[in-house]
Amino acid sequence: MKLAQRLTLKQLRAIVAVADTASFTQAARLLHLTQPAVSMQIKELESLVGQVLVDGRREIRLTAAGEVLVRRARDALVALDVAEVELKSMLGVAAGTLEVVAITTAEYFVPHLLAEFGRRHPDIKFRLTVENRDRVHALLQEKRADLAIMGQPPSGLALRRIPFYPHRLSFVARPDHPMATRRNIPPSALAGERLLLRERGSGTRTNLERFLRAHGIKPLAADELGSNETLKQAVMAGMGIAFLSHHTFAMEVESGRLVRLDVADTPVIREWNVLVHADRPLTPALEALLDFLQSDGATMMRAMSD
Repeated sequence: MKLAQRLTLKQLRAIVAVADTASFTQAARLLHLTQPAVSMQIKELESLVGQVLVDGRREIRLTAAGEVLVRRARDALVALDVAEVELKSMLGVAAGTLEVVAITTAEYFVPHLLAEFGRRHPDIKFRLTVENRDRVHALLQEKRADLAIMGQPPSGLALRRIPFYPHRLSFVARPDHPMATRRNIPPSALAGERLLLRERGSGTRTNLERFLRAHGIKPLAADELGSNETLKQAVMAGMGIAFLSHHTFAMEVESGRLVRLDVADTPVIREWNVLVHADRPLTPALEALLDFLQSDGATMMRAMSD
């Protein structure tokens, strides 16, 4: 009897969950099962396949056979999700759960948009994941997200890009910084400053490095601190200046704790994009969210930016 006739969807979901979390305990929580139940599903699957799929001697990781099976299990589960989408679309049902992923900078506005969307569409639920650019790319590549909100789309993926709203980025400093009151500061002046950086893989970091290269600038020193919140606190503490999205520092500028530096050629203006898989049909629920983001969502963004 062929493998497809013997294994179960529960077993496939179990090994995919273990692969995603690298933990039997976390996989159990994700699947709303007990840890022994997940372990049993994996053991039964290994018995059916006739090979070890998960090596847990030191840390939980897939064997070569496990990698093959998980890759094909994802394909099978995605195919079933697509079938569900098509069946619901035939009924015109705008309901279900959407997997939404956003880059970290978007966490300052995406919850507000989704909250309003949820009020208008109570039958549509969503799970929001916030990650850096590299992780968002991985989630899209693995087709574990229905929709992504980010800046520059990742390359090599079949994605439909919908420009959503302008994304402005500028340099910020403490109000008592020597450049705080200067106007039309030449970018070359940044060469004598200590810059505070987001982590590698961040879209904000990529945009900063692009700006510095374009103006031939090598900063005096640079410190990598990670999150937007940490960067703001470090700037307010006088550690240096930072390059951040306007979404992240509007409140601090309004309260007088930070100032936006008037550096020439800033703000750097990019685009917020909504991304969906080009090779997957849109559910009525996903179409409803796309329509909302492009119309009322954009209006909300303008109001938040004023």
